[in-house]
Amino acid sequence: MPDTPPPVLSPPRHYLDHASGTPMRPEAYEAMALWFAQAADPGRVHTEGRTALQAIEGARNHVGAYMGTSPRDVVFTGSATEALNWCIFAACGLTPTSRGPWGKRLLVSQVEHTAVLAAARAAAAKAKIELIELPVDKTGIVQDFDIPPDTALVAVQHVNHETGVIQKVTDIHKKCQEHGTLLLTDACQSVGIPMPTADFLVISAHKLGGPPGIGALALRRRVRIDALFLGGEQELGRRAGGENVAGAVGFGHACTLEIPDTTSLRDQLIAGISTLRGVEIFGASVNRAPHILGCSVAECSGEGLLIGMDNAGITLNSGSSCASGHLEPSHVHYAIGANADTSLRFSFGWTSTKADVDAVLVALPPLAERLRRLRTTPISSQHWNNI
Repeated sequence: MPDTPPPVLSPPRHYLDHASGTPMRPEAYEAMALWFAQAADPGRVHTEGRTALQAIEGARNHVGAYMGTSPRDVVFTGSATEALNWCIFAACGLTPTSRGPWGKRLLVSQVEHTAVLAAARAAAAKAKIELIELPVDKTGIVQDFDIPPDTALVAVQHVNHETGVIQKVTDIHKKCQEHGTLLLTDACQSVGIPMPTADFLVISAHKLGGPPGIGALALRRRVRIDALFLGGEQELGRRAGGENVAGAVGFGHACTLEIPDTTSLRDQLIAGISTLRGVEIFGASVNRAPHILGCSVAECSGEGLLIGMDNAGITLNSGSSCASGHLEPSHVHYAIGANADTSLRFSFGWTSTKADVDAVLVALPPLAERLRRLRTTPISSQHWNNI
């Protein structure tokens, strides 16, 4: 077993991108480290296999408790993206043993993660079924919508990954049940708040302080789904492939740890940046998760903001196409009528402190003013070094 902790960046930085991935909790790392060098197939009856199976089922109990569901209804996956794609492909009749689509249309909100939107667009086109993208208002809340007859699946996330806005998923689930339709909910960002109810609920370990490379899908009791992978009886025949024992153990352990309430840190940051010229807080008038704060800074390039803050030792995210590495700016900001190219996202986690907030409030005001002065001047590579 390793006798040193995971490597860390040096010098210390102010990490405020927990919504992308939070550092692994030391307790989770230590729990899973015991399994790094073990060669044990949980499907075998020898001692090593039984021990590994016991470890996985213990982890499943912890994840089930965190998700508010029976452990038997929890399926471990390689990621949340896999789980979300799996549900959508199954609804469209595109899994290997499927007997056809569950209905004639998909309903997904405009602000879903791309793991849902991209999968829904591709699957609906392949299956030749209708895709309806549900609009949101300027705060990012899904507007009231009708569920047409013979709808295969509705997908509405719980907490938005860009703005932190919380959807009324439990109410939407009741509506789906009244119409005999199943609901898929991405709950990856539902960190530190109660889980909603849904027919398919998805979370990811690395948002909680567990390891990357493992997610979980919770199925509402008596809801079935065709397997996406064939060739083994793992996960009660629902997902073939050798189990990630170490990952499951780390995931389960992370689910047992207390999640700090970062509301006060978020509110301190809001109070500080709201005094700056041209700052708009996304979803300010509605219920939001305590760990995500999205905003725009008028007349400032998102890429420039991100690089300037990075140079100041502060790790953030932006919906700008250049800053995010995507060809297009964030679709979430487009849906709520915000400018993604001037956006920043701050997200807190278990390592966050007041010193992180203070560092932002020192670095951001002069950076914003420098970017405004530069915005009419072509920016060459040397400018970035001065930001």
